[in-house]
Amino acid sequence: MSLSASEIAQKLNLQPHPEGGFYIETFRDHSVQLSTSHLPSEYKVDRPVSTCIYFLLPSGTMSRLHRIPSSETWHHYIGEPITVVELNEKDSSVKFTCLGSDLTKDQTPQYTVPPNVWFGSFPTSDFAVSANGGSFVKGSERDGETHYSLVGCTCAPGFQFQDFELAKRSYLISRFPQLESLVTTLTFPE
Repeated sequence: MSLSASEIAQKLNLQPHPEGGFYIETFRDHSVQLSTSHLPSEYKVDRPVSTCIYFLLPSGTMSRLHRIPSSETWHHYIGEPITVVELNEKDSSVKFTCLGSDLTKDQTPQYTVPPNVWFGSFPTSDFAVSANGGSFVKGSERDGETHYSLVGCTCAPGFQFQDFELAKRSYLISRFPQLESLVTTLTFPE
């Protein structure tokens, strides 16, 4: 018998994440402490060399667009695939990566988001998306208790909330006007 999303959240002691979904930090590597004097200027505070979280994304929820100065590696554990979206301001590109366990459907069990790009995620079956992101349409409502993904996220250098920046809808629409529907869905109202 499969666990429900709320049972997983309870067993793993997951809490709501500011970007959406549910998480808990599972590891903070204090064996090496990195000082801001040895890091690029985007890093606002000292930090451990790496951190890890569990992240649960039930159907009907999403990880809102945000950015951090660290690389973030996603690991698919159980459940349905999720799509990681990246918006890169340097070249105005959009990229979609399907994170999941079915390699025959071009899913990947692990993916690394580079530092300083806007990114978020959503349950893959919740939306129909064109390859260029110009068409982004919500699908039929699904039960978030039985349709979910449990993933892990590892940041190196380690994650600190002081560096976490949620995207402003109006700003990203001005930078990516062709993605207005996607940006509107994956950002909070201002």
